Amino acid sequence: MTRISGKYLAKRIVVSYLTLLVIMSLLFVLLRSMPGSFITSMISSGMTAEQIERIRETWGLNEPLWKQYVQFMINYQTGNFGRSPTYNAQVWDLIVRRMPRTLVLFGSTFIIGFIIGPLVGMYLGWWRGSTKDKSIFSTSLLLYSMPSFWISWLFIWVINYELDWLPSAYMFTQFPEFEWTAFTVMRDVLYHIALPVMSLTFIGWVGSMLIMRPTMNQVTDEGYVFLARAKGLSERTVMVKHAARNALIPVATGAVVSLAFLIDGSVIIENVFNWPGMGQIIVSAVLNRDFPVAQAVFFMLALLIVVMRLLTDVVYTYLDPRIKFGEGE
Repeated sequence: MTRISGKYLAKRIVVSYLTLLVIMSLLFVLLRSMPGSFITSMISSGMTAEQIERIRETWGLNEPLWKQYVQFMINYQTGNFGRSPTYNAQVWDLIVRRMPRTLVLFGSTFIIGFIIGPLVGMYLGWWRGSTKDKSIFSTSLLLYSMPSFWISWLFIWVINYELDWLPSAYMFTQFPEFEWTAFTVMRDVLYHIALPVMSLTFIGWVGSMLIMRPTMNQVTDEGYVFLARAKGLSERTVMVKHAARNALIPVATGAVVSLAFLIDGSVIIENVFNWPGMGQIIVSAVLNRDFPVAQAVFFMLALLIVVMRLLTDVVYTYLDPRIKFGEGE
């Protein structure tokens, strides 16, 4: 039986859509508030006024700002992101090529981090106040205080420069001496992605652990935990199936927030490891005032966060049977 009403779900979809409209409007205003224009690099000192006006007309900059805004909102709701003046290519084509690479890297880190973090938090919360809890918790806080780019450089120095175990740049071998097949492509990607994932996961798991640990502390005193023990269930069953399941609810919310910061970190990490994903073109688009690319990339990242937040409401109802969204509506 569903625990989320169709009316409530429809309302959440409408709110999510309106949120995206607000984000799109803010992107339009903020990027155009930057000094200069993305056609500046196309204009040379020898150009006539007519040639400059033709360039402005080509890119739609001769229209009033409100018309540019209306056209921008229509285009983005129909998937038309325009053409990049920097890359001389359709923005959608750039995103289709780059987004999967970013999702592979940060999706792997996200999944690993939210497996390790809640598991560690579950045990620490269950062992609350013990020496094991205090020592692991203190060490994890020390790790969490370290900048991700510093950890990345440390891993590159030790694992790549000193030990020469793993490559520290690119997604594929640049000049391979082997033939490309489905197996060699997969193996080569795993070989190149290992160091960035290790660097990101080294710190990334701590955030979900910090959410899980105090929540696990609280649920250990709940009545249903004592009831499960009174039934003679094993300590492991009580911890995992009864206490941990309820403690995962705040972790699900934290996962959405962490996803935003994780994708945001692609700007730094992808440049450190020279990973050909969205992070590199974000930097290039902002520096070159490439409005079509910058707007599209930020919009896609915002869309990802909004969709994840919507899905979180649905996940809640399966983590905790007591939650019934919109039942009384």
